[in-house]
Amino acid sequence: MKIISWNVNSIRARMESFLNVTQRENPDVFLLQETRVEDPLFPMEYFEDLGYNVALKGQKGRNGVAICSKHYLEEVRSDFSEEARYIEAFTCGIFIASIYVPNGQEVDTPQYFYKLDFLRDLEDKFLNFKGEIFIAAGDYNVAPYPRDIYIDGYDGITGSPREREAVKRLREVGYLDPMEDQGYTWWSYRRSEFRKDNGFRIDQFYLSPKAQELFVSGKVLRYARELNRPSDHAPIMCELK
Repeated sequence: MKIISWNVNSIRARMESFLNVTQRENPDVFLLQETRVEDPLFPMEYFEDLGYNVALKGQKGRNGVAICSKHYLEEVRSDFSEEARYIEAFTCGIFIASIYVPNGQEVDTPQYFYKLDFLRDLEDKFLNFKGEIFIAAGDYNVAPYPRDIYIDGYDGITGSPREREAVKRLREVGYLDPMEDQGYTWWSYRRSEFRKDNGFRIDQFYLSPKAQELFVSGKVLRYARELNRPSDHAPIMCELK
């Protein structure tokens, strides 16, 4: 079973890339973040033609999350946040969530504290699902360790101690981030940063204890960052038994 998570940075601008990745990897489940489109304008027909059932929480011009599955989607919920940043469902015998954590803008701004509150609430969600097969993937906008940022000693937004402590608490609940050694997932569009591999690892899978028993492998699909009109994020893929 293959699951891909991808911050597409506008789904309508990335349909060519999405189709390329889908045809190459043929995932059972595709989790999307930053779709940037209201639900009625989501390009549903393309997904249905590929055999996906889709659950959405959209927002005009910003945010937006989706779960696309080749199996039925049940128990869909998206009321975790007023903004379109979280959606969960039961599919393929597992609970799964697509998550887009707020960026936070700058340390100690109101947006930063909103981000910390979001992560604190997410910890409660993880606790509620700890006894289930639960996979929570997406753009966490936090680089958990210093090695996850190419800049030595960086402690700005995505790498501040309080952000790292917040995602550490997600792990301490009992969840595993199984792709800690797979490299960066985001590169700025500026100054050929991808070619230089000046990146951040801010996209992650978190697996509950029961989900960890099913884990086979994971990787960053770096090739997608070189496609025509790419997202600034690369997809991440997790394979389960």
